[in-house]
Amino acid sequence: MAVRVKVRINIQEKVIETSALVNSGFETDEPQILVPDKLLVLNGIDVSKLGAGRAVEYSTAGGDIAMYVVKRACTVSVVEPDRVVGSVTSDLVISPIEREVLISDALGEELGIVILSLKKGLWRFSNDPEGTVRRSCPPEYW
Repeated sequence: MAVRVKVRINIQEKVIETSALVNSGFETDEPQILVPDKLLVLNGIDVSKLGAGRAVEYSTAGGDIAMYVVKRACTVSVVEPDRVVGSVTSDLVISPIEREVLISDALGEELGIVILSLKKGLWRFSNDPEGTVRRSCPPEYW
């Protein structure tokens, strides 16, 4: 199933709530959230107004691809029925091919996400009471 969480992404005074795949293979030094370019278009976000960005080559399972990265362009929170965690400042990685929002390992750690079972999609926050188990939300594709 994988671990997916509901996130709230604040970009240019717009708020987008969607599911995001917690991807430990998306290894970064700084918190990064990868979003499909379609997500930005459908939410009326003008990439040219995000600030200075640059093309960065990423290695993926399908091969290398250049994606546009804007440093510290958004904040990200995890939204659960009982609480909202985060407001972590993150780099925004814009993908022309990905259909799902991805959370990097560094962002996942900043948000306090602890994976309990990848196959079953179970997780918790690092500061949840002992024994707390949360379930993945359904995927959302853009």
